Amino acid sequence: MKNKFEIFVDTDILWEHLFLKRSKDSSVLEKAIGIFDGCYTSVINASEIFSECSDEKMLFKAKNSFEKIGILGIPLRYSVKIGELMKVIKKKTPEILSGIR
Repeated sequence: MKNKFEIFVDTDILWEHLFLKRSKDSSVLEKAIGIFDGCYTSVINASEIFSECSDEKMLFKAKNSFEKIGILGIPLRYSVKIGELMKVIKKKTPEILSGIR
């Protein structure tokens, strides 16, 4: 039986669910979804996850993991775009820093 409480899910919980190999046990995210009436995360946390997706398969898996999680701030589709921008910035950061010197 789910309780009436809601929970805010941090990036680490999402990361563990999506990217870490685990045994047959449920992830912390799966357990939280089963226990709490509502699970939420921020658009920033979602964007961090999307920025780490290296291919379409990982992106698809990440999008599916947010089906039962509410995104606070703006709609999920914008989180995907922000994640793409974060990925570009991460790639360009060494170039930007070397141009400053």
